[in-house]
Amino acid sequence: MLSAVATRLGGPDTGTEQRQVDQVIRAARYRNGLALHTAQAVRGDDILGHLLDYEPTVLHFSGHASDTGVRVLAPDGGDVPLVTRGLADLLAAAGKKVRLVVLNACGTDFIARDLAQVTGCAIGYPGEVGDQTAITFAAQFYRCVGAGMAVGPAHRAAAAVIRMYGAGDGEIPVLHPGPAANPDILSLLHPAHLPPPPAQGRIPNTTAFLAHRTGTKRYYALVTGTTDSEEHLRAELASRNMNAQWIQVENNRG
Repeated sequence: MLSAVATRLGGPDTGTEQRQVDQVIRAARYRNGLALHTAQAVRGDDILGHLLDYEPTVLHFSGHASDTGVRVLAPDGGDVPLVTRGLADLLAAAGKKVRLVVLNACGTDFIARDLAQVTGCAIGYPGEVGDQTAITFAAQFYRCVGAGMAVGPAHRAAAAVIRMYGAGDGEIPVLHPGPAANPDILSLLHPAHLPPPPAQGRIPNTTAFLAHRTGTKRYYALVTGTTDSEEHLRAELASRNMNAQWIQVENNRG
């Protein structure tokens, strides 16, 4: 969670935003599946360091934006815009584990649309947004994520909360899915702490599978007819970047 606000220019209260997000994550049902890292007064070249050090699933930015892109701090105490194409190239090169970019700043919808092409999903605002509205959206969004909700439902729920408080259409952030992303099943929790999928009826055969993530230990699991459908399971594994070998086993127990 990165913020870049030039002190002499004034701007959103990013410290309060980070504190409230930290509080809701600490109180979340699946808090052990989330880890929050924050940084203030971020410059452009700091972003690469954070991507390499933490390999984040989510890159959250708070601050200002312009027609060129999000703005970060400059050495002279002001701020400078980042070219969106360059930021997208950086994420493609060094942020391959990023599944969501949240641009909690005014006028970032067009930036989010471009970044979604390389990250999976991105959230941005089509117009100006008030400080408290942006803080409330961020806190409620991560509250939903910590409760086990996927990105799509979490976004809709958090957007509904700020609309209840009077946010207009320009203040409602837009979720942009990438070409291969399904935000309704994309979870941001660590795989070891994912909630069990809801049962959706029986499947005719038992399906045994072996799945693994690059650079991690192998995972073994057996899916019986009382668990989720095979299609849903395949989609879940794909959303977590897991490769699976499937073996069909005849179910002789009816």
